[in-house]
Amino acid sequence: MKSLLLAALVLLGSAVTVRAVERPSFDPKIGAQFDLGRKLRDSSGAERSLDEILSGKPALVVFGYDKCPNLCGLTQQAVASDLRKTGLDPADYRALFISIDRTETAEDAASAKEVVAQSTTPAGLKAWHFLTGADGAGASLAAEAGIHFDTRPRVNQFVHPIAVLAVTPKGRISRVLPALTFEPRDLRLALVEASANKLGSIADHVFLLCAGFDTSKGQYTAPIWAALKIGGIATLLVLGSGIALLARRRA
Repeated sequence: MKSLLLAALVLLGSAVTVRAVERPSFDPKIGAQFDLGRKLRDSSGAERSLDEILSGKPALVVFGYDKCPNLCGLTQQAVASDLRKTGLDPADYRALFISIDRTETAEDAASAKEVVAQSTTPAGLKAWHFLTGADGAGASLAAEAGIHFDTRPRVNQFVHPIAVLAVTPKGRISRVLPALTFEPRDLRLALVEASANKLGSIADHVFLLCAGFDTSKGQYTAPIWAALKIGGIATLLVLGSGIALLARRRA
């Protein structure tokens, strides 16, 4: 699945070189709050607020559009496939794909859901919600997350960044995972962290205490690497203190 994502990225990059496209801004803020009262329509046509959709569960949220010919569908499938490998109960979290295209309908959402069904189990599919909003609710929520997009009317497409956002049950962004770098462990830990430790095992909680999150890679750093970083900093501090002490004695 990851190889398909990388191949798609290469193809997309090649297409962009034909005609330079200014990338929309992408600046998601940890702690940013979504408007829980915004109404969204799911693949059945029912309309509910974001708060009702979350239902007190942590979530992974992806913004895009259902008819996207590039990375949206591949990202959905990668998230669905990797969520199967996390070992978490799908009843304990939500996976939301929110369309930024106000023209998309519940039928479009249903079609996207059918494709993702191939990458997960029936139980896993119940965690997924494909959401649209004729009033632009999806685009507004994306803006609240710091994600913006440009329209390309001539080809009926959008240019937009794509990432996986871990969101707390109260609708706050707790972690941002770049779409092409996450692993099943990252999705699991992001949901455990977003749940305020209501999900996961003791080992997960110990890992989160000992490990860090590498924002440059969008991945959780293994404890050994976190320890090595801390040890390296401590060594530099000791060496610096020793050099300073020697300099004072010679002075």
